[in-house]
Amino acid sequence: MPVDTIRTIKLLGNWSGNRVLGRRRPLIAVFSLTHYCNFYCPMCPFGDPDKISQIDVARKNDLTTEQWESIFDKVSKYCIWSIIEGGEPTSRPDFMELVRYIYNLKIPITLITNCSLLHTIDLAELKKYIQFVTCSIDSVYEESYCKIRGVSPQVYSRIINNLHLLADYKIPHYFNSVITKYNTEEFINQSYFERAKELGSNAVSFTFVEDRSDVSYSLLPDRQTMVRVCESILDYRRKHFSPQIMIPPQYFEQIIEHGRGLFDECGVWKSIFVNGNGTVLVPCWKFNSPQNTYNLLEQSIEEIWSAPQWDIARTCHDCKVLGCIWYSSQPITTFAKNYMNGLSKMISQQKPGYMEEAC
Repeated sequence: MPVDTIRTIKLLGNWSGNRVLGRRRPLIAVFSLTHYCNFYCPMCPFGDPDKISQIDVARKNDLTTEQWESIFDKVSKYCIWSIIEGGEPTSRPDFMELVRYIYNLKIPITLITNCSLLHTIDLAELKKYIQFVTCSIDSVYEESYCKIRGVSPQVYSRIINNLHLLADYKIPHYFNSVITKYNTEEFINQSYFERAKELGSNAVSFTFVEDRSDVSYSLLPDRQTMVRVCESILDYRRKHFSPQIMIPPQYFEQIIEHGRGLFDECGVWKSIFVNGNGTVLVPCWKFNSPQNTYNLLEQSIEEIWSAPQWDIARTCHDCKVLGCIWYSSQPITTFAKNYMNGLSKMISQQKPGYMEEAC
């Protein structure tokens, strides 16, 4: 299925009309399909080491197939693109069924995964339904990868094998890497880029880790090291075409000069982030409280996006280096262009499977 241009133009027109009237509505959908993840990443709330309790939470709170389909129906009336993540989304037994449902709604799909379970999925079928796979690969080296992700060398080897499977099936994919104090050297010496190409990634995206407020430790590199990382990434970008660096250079330039990304107003409202239990936190996860929690099964997007708590985002600048927040807070022309025009060219020079079928 090619991207439905008519549908996209119509939804963008509706979105622009709402903006003229002063109304905010989401443009991108993010579906956190499950509370469970099989990894132990310390920068992520799903990295909880108590996996038995986490599985129990997922069993009790994860939406059913039918409930997710109901939410997909609601979101399809607003959003031009969807992102599937978790937890680890591929751990759901109905993962492919949910992907097919979104596909039939003509919503383009990006899958974010740690890639550890891709060998359990029919990749030939997956290729028909999604635009891209975003591989969460924080380090291209075993030792630092295992330290960041809390997994064994055996798991790392399985992921490398699964990356080769993506290449074998010609599924467009790219790496998204969280830069912490444990993996800075491979960016400073630029060995990350060549290794990423060897593993089949034609594009890469980065963010510095945004430290969690609910823990006492910090994973963020010191300021001097962050500057060295940014300078090296910018240097590589100037000298090399591949792999494409997807986040704009202004992100790194601002961190060099100011120690953080800059934006006038947080753009978190441009995306609808649906938690595994169907809730939406307004304006975001940093303001998690009962009065800021809405349920998309029970309420409409119109109701949720009219909530007064969205005013918090007008002045909040708490996220200093989180790449996705920085990017969504840039002008909408930059925000939309990445999804609709430039992304496919960056990730792969080959057409995805659904495009091959259409030609």
